Amino acid sequence: MTLSQNAAAVFADTSSRSEADLDKMRAVAQEVIGDNQQLIVGVNGSYARREATSGSDVDLFVLYRKDAIADAISAQETLRTRLQAAGFKMPADGGVFHTPLSVSVLSQTIGGMEDKNEFITRRMLLLLEGEWLYNESGFNDARTRLLTQYVAPNIRADQICMFLLNDIIRYWRTICVDFEYKVQSDNKPREIRLIKLRFSRMLLFFAGVMAVGATHGLERDAKIKRLSELLALPAYKRLTTLAGDKASPSLELYADFLRSLDDPKVREALSHPQSVQTESDQYLQLRAKAQQFRGNLLTLLKEHFGTESPTVTALML
Repeated sequence: MTLSQNAAAVFADTSSRSEADLDKMRAVAQEVIGDNQQLIVGVNGSYARREATSGSDVDLFVLYRKDAIADAISAQETLRTRLQAAGFKMPADGGVFHTPLSVSVLSQTIGGMEDKNEFITRRMLLLLEGEWLYNESGFNDARTRLLTQYVAPNIRADQICMFLLNDIIRYWRTICVDFEYKVQSDNKPREIRLIKLRFSRMLLFFAGVMAVGATHGLERDAKIKRLSELLALPAYKRLTTLAGDKASPSLELYADFLRSLDDPKVREALSHPQSVQTESDQYLQLRAKAQQFRGNLLTLLKEHFGTESPTVTALML
């Protein structure tokens, strides 16, 4: 099954919008920072995934090398102000990306008592969906540095990158747990968060699993190289790169999700406060599609790898 013209048009539109805006952001970042290779600026979220819609904001993050924390803080504050003045929607202050993070801390704090939600979130988003805005070579180096931490020097070709896969699984489950916490404790709108969880977050997780599975049978250096290539692709492109037309049933539904998010009326209906008990018609329709989307991804996983694949087995045990 090939992707329909309507679905292909949705991906082409969001990709074109994302690329155009990324170019604008990169120009602003270059103007603000100038020539300071100690800083790395990236973006996560819909822009990084090439899925920007009319309601998208800019999930900016700043990394720094050595002792450039003061420069990083100044650059981040100025960038937020300049991007907002340029017409970009910025998220509220606070959250895990509020403070610039050292590249060394990002790559060394994996597991253990010090590996807080902030670190796993920043680490996984950089790997699974991150895109550079300033210092492309530094950004790519940071991603490769992370991958070398995950892929052990003595790993065999017949082994999968279990360390990385386990962290991807852990991140996905962390998102699911945090969703319940946020909507219950912070009284956040539930419907739009749940729909995003069941589409964009689930695809991010699934595409990460697919990338790990694609390295089975490769030697260590080839595993890292293949992961670097695949993780540089937006999640939906990663899916088509690995699965071809078999990904189309899932991506048809994903295109419906993106089309809905681009409709202000749908976003408004999904964003009502929790105090409104009646589920919106828009939510019920998207929830049904999300259930089908999940089933399609599960079918794709089994068909692509086979039920005896070590990747599939590792997801279960």
